[in-house]
Amino acid sequence: MGSPPKLANSQPAKTPSYGWFRGTVLVLAFVLACQAFWILAAEFHRPSPVGFPTSAQSAAVANRNAAHLAALFGFIRGDLWAEDALTYPDAFRRYEWGSASTQSSTTIEQARDVAERALAFAPHDARIWLALASMDSRLDWLNRKASTALRMSYYTGANEIELIPLRLSLAVNFSVISDMDFQQLVRHDIRTVVTRKPELKSAVLDAYRHALPVGQQFIEETLKEMDPTLLSTLRSK
Repeated sequence: MGSPPKLANSQPAKTPSYGWFRGTVLVLAFVLACQAFWILAAEFHRPSPVGFPTSAQSAAVANRNAAHLAALFGFIRGDLWAEDALTYPDAFRRYEWGSASTQSSTTIEQARDVAERALAFAPHDARIWLALASMDSRLDWLNRKASTALRMSYYTGANEIELIPLRLSLAVNFSVISDMDFQQLVRHDIRTVVTRKPELKSAVLDAYRHALPVGQQFIEETLKEMDPTLLSTLRSK
């Protein structure tokens, strides 16, 4: 028997092309490389962790340029812009709202711009809401923007202990302290001090000493229920 006849139209099998796959892999590799550069560039310039300022002499000032450069590289990273804002401890001074010099006012305006950018990308950060409230209170302690930002610091970080001293000192210096709903927020801070953080009782005394009359009355009524001993100490000062 002879071999079967070959078909006239038969074609040799084609080798599959993987060009589209290689192209896709190269594009993904390029995107990942760009992302890695973006992350590493910000982290390379990022200073050591910046905590919430406790004084105007905070060491964070020395890290301001590095923090700002890292935020610029990070661009949309709210955590980096928040750290940048925290390198302006002058904006967190208490009881000096009407005494800002031209130079410090300029610095506060710069800090406010950074804080607003941080909130645009990280609106959940209670530290920055409190920073904004403090800055606005320095520029105009009667404006409503400061009290609104202060409320937001409670809503976003009611249990953040490090914020209590500054937050309490601001709260009893705003006329909004006469508002019942706002009083509940501030009372939570005082309760936290009385029940969990007695080392912060000095912050309550400082806040009372510089508070508006309505704020002093609020602190007295609150301590009458929660800590009569601290109330006696407060009245004896």
